[in-house]
Amino acid sequence: MDFTVLVDNNAGCNINMLAEPGLSFLLENDYQKILFDCGYSDIFIKNAYKMGLDLTEVTEIVLSHGHNDHTAGLIRLDILYRKMLAAGISLTHKTIYAHPDVFEPKLDSQKRNIGFPGNAGDLCDVFDLELSYQPVWLTSKLVFLGEIPIKYKSDYKYNDETAVVYKGIDGLVIMAGCSHIGLPNIIEHAKKVTKEERIDTLIGGIWLRDKTEYKIRELGIYLRTLNIKNFYPGHCCDLNSKLVLSEYLKVKEVYSGLKLSFD
Repeated sequence: MDFTVLVDNNAGCNINMLAEPGLSFLLENDYQKILFDCGYSDIFIKNAYKMGLDLTEVTEIVLSHGHNDHTAGLIRLDILYRKMLAAGISLTHKTIYAHPDVFEPKLDSQKRNIGFPGNAGDLCDVFDLELSYQPVWLTSKLVFLGEIPIKYKSDYKYNDETAVVYKGIDGLVIMAGCSHIGLPNIIEHAKKVTKEERIDTLIGGIWLRDKTEYKIRELGIYLRTLNIKNFYPGHCCDLNSKLVLSEYLKVKEVYSGLKLSFD
């Protein structure tokens, strides 16, 4: 599986990519192009174009949760597809996989909606919605986790957060959007669903902003026990959190344009 970061909070050195406080990954095999989150704007589309990646060939879209920095870009993708359809260009259908509550309003501390800034029913006919509480295998090796049980304490007040996991020959590749629900909850559910204990790679957002150092170190101790080979904390993981976590396991950089490959 080929893996590309279409957008993250940071842009890498020596590559002409855009960045924003959002997240979008593209996962590719010989038959499918799976988009994981759509960022906050159309930057993921622009970066894909720069890298020669054709998002009209996307077959599935997975939304990690409903916050607008992961879903608002879906509206921009919808606009692109509408323009192509209006120009007489045919497009294959793209199935959106997400938790059933993903499009429900998400309120911040000031009661403002920071969820999907549109109406899912207004998306063009190219999109098919597949909303599921249960895990769904998108390929023989890649699974959408569905609703994640709370085994460890979580302060996220919604149930819509999920993740995708690739079951590779060296262990699991866990891709998270923000991990609001708690990274240990995601990891333990991923191991249960896949029946695999080894963690090869963990990449994506890890919500640690405004967390106490004690909480960050508690997570670091847990992650160290997993013997993770490749750890890529990005998006909503701030510099201080990365520095503290680096005392427990090696931290690798995430940025728009990062390319990885997994067997």
